Amino acid sequence: MEDFCAIISGGAFSPLENIEKAAFVIACDQGLAYAQRCKVKPDLLVGDFDSYQGKIPDGVPRLELPAEKDDTDTMAAVRCAVDEGWKRIALYCAFGGRLDHLLGNLQAAAFAVKNGAAVEIIDEDNRAQLFSNASVVIPERPGYSLTLLALSDTCRNVTAEGVKYPLAGATLTNAFPIGVSNEWRGDARVSVGEGVLMVLLSKMK
Repeated sequence: MEDFCAIISGGAFSPLENIEKAAFVIACDQGLAYAQRCKVKPDLLVGDFDSYQGKIPDGVPRLELPAEKDDTDTMAAVRCAVDEGWKRIALYCAFGGRLDHLLGNLQAAAFAVKNGAAVEIIDEDNRAQLFSNASVVIPERPGYSLTLLALSDTCRNVTAEGVKYPLAGATLTNAFPIGVSNEWRGDARVSVGEGVLMVLLSKMK
């Protein structure tokens, strides 16, 4: 991902892989602690900071949110990234932790895709790419499964090549998980014509 905005969420900690390549970094609440742990200086702080216990650094712009609000901290950060015109967004520390926040983070990522961005969610054991009306090549990753899931009601014209169970012009819905745990047959090429598609790589244990 080049020229991307990185958002450090407050889910389970995971190393911030390649975040030094980000052009802009947003830390959300507890994500500030994760940034400090990895010696990353954010360009923007977002949140009500109810879960962050340290000292908030001076000199960093801050979007302070009220404790009672409609958006989660991560959703507010995603809105900021979209409003600033970022077309590539990477979410860190957005998996794990509370299930409600995990699902909320996936919906926030889907919001960004519906507004013209491509999103990658990165941690040690999982890597997700969310996109629409596009094609991606995913290098074979031994030891990981490959799953396709619709995050919008319907994903149309879905194609998957380089996998054991290929698809050609398929329709996926968010009420039937037909694309779980495919197997590699070399590098995979996945495309979707309409809808928000998530390609999820998960480490098999």
